[in-house]
Amino acid sequence: ALPICTLCRPDRLPYAENTFDLVISNLSLHWVNDLPLALKEAKRVLKPDGLFLMSILGGQTLSELRQAFVAADLERRGGVAPHVSPMAGIGDLGNLLSLAGLSLTTADSQSFPIMFPDPL
Repeated sequence: ALPICTLCRPDRLPYAENTFDLVISNLSLHWVNDLPLALKEAKRVLKPDGLFLMSILGGQTLSELRQAFVAADLERRGGVAPHVSPMAGIGDLGNLLSLAGLSLTTADSQSFPIMFPDPL
């Protein structure tokens, strides 16, 4: 049976080095507190020449929501507090993958603008 981990911390994977040919992280790494460590952990459990695939929210994701929170905070409180997690840019992600020891890295981004007729 293949070892599968659906509920584990990405910065502390419970597997030995060189366990997997493929590691996939789908829309979860943008929530970790230590992204560089989580990427190093993915590299650690990969076999040599293994493949790491990840999708992550990044860059300007939720920028409109951030702007709305800033405007509301300034109006109501006179200051600004963070309400949305920070998102890494595509260039930063490519650099982090390389710093984690992954080779032949490719970073790509796609935007999916969604418009709503009104806020509700």
